[in-house]
Amino acid sequence: MSRLIRCLTVMVLLLVATLACTIPTETNSVVDIPVTSPAVATPDLLPAGEPAGDGVTVSPEPFPSARVPVSAPLADRISAAVATAATERGADVSIAVLDRATGSYLEDAATEPVETASLAKLFIAAQMYHLDALGERPLSDFDRLLSERMLESSDDDAANTLWDDLGGSDLVVDVARRYGLAATTPPWDGSWWNTETTAADLVTFYTGLLDDRDGLGPGRIAEFVGYLRGSTPEGIDGYDQRFGIPDGLPGETVVGVKQGWMCCVGDRWIHVSTGAIGEDNRYIVAVASREDIRYEDDEESYPDTAITDVTEDSSARHARDTMTGFVKSVFPAGVVDDWAQPQG
Repeated sequence: MSRLIRCLTVMVLLLVATLACTIPTETNSVVDIPVTSPAVATPDLLPAGEPAGDGVTVSPEPFPSARVPVSAPLADRISAAVATAATERGADVSIAVLDRATGSYLEDAATEPVETASLAKLFIAAQMYHLDALGERPLSDFDRLLSERMLESSDDDAANTLWDDLGGSDLVVDVARRYGLAATTPPWDGSWWNTETTAADLVTFYTGLLDDRDGLGPGRIAEFVGYLRGSTPEGIDGYDQRFGIPDGLPGETVVGVKQGWMCCVGDRWIHVSTGAIGEDNRYIVAVASREDIRYEDDEESYPDTAITDVTEDSSARHARDTMTGFVKSVFPAGVVDDWAQPQG
């Protein structure tokens, strides 16, 4: 009976969520606030050419893709884009790319750990489908509603409910073991958004999912991937979640993505863009970024997303532009194709 009451309560919350003004919490979840609450202003980023500290010049302009050689193989474009992100955007970017058809794999800094933010929702969904496949916890219509909102619109309330129902931190351990995610660890504080992983592990996860390493069966895999392909332009909180792969690969017509973002970890933005690309899910791409937060006059402040609406925050926009520009620099033709050859 307690589970029924809880489910009904969450359903009510989900139905009324769109009727209230919302702001992101420390990840991208929603918190009800009065409609009269004032907007929180944030300072502008440093002007072009202004040093941000530690020898890094943060550019407010779109990612300088001209500095990445277009007429070069993918490995060279990746190396150049990673270096440019560090020197001109104040961002440490890691990337892993797999061609499932040929087995070709390239990476740069892909073993560097990063907080998953909303990428942990992939692991929550994987555990849910795993238990359903075993017959230990059959999926309900309510589970599917939560999964849809969690994966398509990055709804944290839905993730919170499933996280608690499916075992919390223990589910990360289970998924990591089943999928062979050597560097993925549960959150130190029990909060799913602080789960740690790597770009390499995320590619391994997608590959294991699509190859049915976990015995989910084609129906569950198709449902899972369908939610990723239904990713909405904005998260449930209004945050633009087209950064990175979606906006960076305009030539790809079939893209299933899961995005993650949060602020701030060590005074840095976390953005993660991952997905399976192509009608046959041929390519797997995972990009993660930790970007410095720098404002005019070297202000000692940053957007506390527990209390601040960051949908229009200039530092958030800068970090999103970094992710999108990075992907465009790596894949200048706007598609992931013929990656061993020069593009453009």
